[in-house]
This record gives sequence, C-alpha cells and structure tokens, in this order.
Amino acid sequence: MGRVVIVEHRQDRLAAEIMKVVDDAVVATNFKQTLKAGDVLCWLPLPNEPVDDEVQDLVTMVDSNIFPPTKIVMLSIPGTADDADDQQIAKWFGSKGWSWVMAHQYAVKMIDELELPYTIVRSVPLTDQDTTSIVVPEEHRLTGSQVGRNQVAQVLKTALTTDRYRNQSIGVTDK
Repeated sequence: MGRVVIVEHRQDRLAAEIMKVVDDAVVATNFKQTLKAGDVLCWLPLPNEPVDDEVQDLVTMVDSNIFPPTKIVMLSIPGTADDADDQQIAKWFGSKGWSWVMAHQYAVKMIDELELPYTIVRSVPLTDQDTTSIVVPEEHRLTGSQVGRNQVAQVLKTALTTDRYRNQSIGVTDK
C-alpha cells in the first residue's frame, strides 16, 4: 500500500485522527493531486458539501493520473442506502437534509461507476466524545444520534488499510 491521500475541507479534526492511526497519510483540500503507485484515496466531505459537483473533480483526477488510486474510501451521510427515514434525516440534518442525501447518493453512484475498489462509510453525525460504535451493512437502519470521531477514524482506518469492507457501503452508528 502507498500513501493515504485524504481530501477534505473539514474543521473537526477527523483527518488528524486518521493520520494518528494510519501510517503515511497526507491531507489535501482538493482533487488536483498527482497520485503515486499504490495510493489510496480517502474523501471526507461534510454533509452539506456539493459532493455531486466535487465528484466530477474526483473522476477527472482518476482519469488524468498515471496511477489511479488502488481504493477509494468516502465518508457519506445516512439515507443513501435505505438506512434512514424522513424523520431521522430531518433530525440529523434539518430541512435541507434530503437534498444533501441526494447529492451524496449521486457521488456514491459515480464512485461505483469508476470500477475501482471502494468503501462508502455512512455515519450519523460526529461528536468529539468517544462513544460506543457499531458497523452495520447496507440497508440496515442507522438509528443513533451521534458517533465519536475517534470511532469513525478507526472504521476508516480499517477500510483504508484492509480489504475488509471492499466494494461495500457500511454504516457507523452508536446504536
């Protein structure tokens, strides 16, 4: 495995937590990156980012690099895999929640179309406090309220450094 290239605009220290548990990781704020052989791409968008537009930059990066990423791991929001209902989405993300879900769903479909190994990690909102966390497969309900940033970083580490969740969409929740 090469480096882990983390693309994010977050202010919540998630990338820093991942860098604590993953060797040889770098952080970037956009997809204008030259990848090296063996690099893994980790995309950590915020729930309200225009991921439906940004995924086009990801596709351009994959197409323009001599070495495509060996794997893409994306942090996404619940709702993209029949894992949350209207009330849950509104509770977690407010009145614009479903438009964010649709944008994330489009980005996930575009990543799948690249035909590269991938993992989608769907997470309930993050908190600074450590929580109990569970990983659930696609189409299982995410019913928790918040999950600890450190716990999500550990799940992302597994997705980034192993094939355990290869070509899967998994959920991370506190219940």
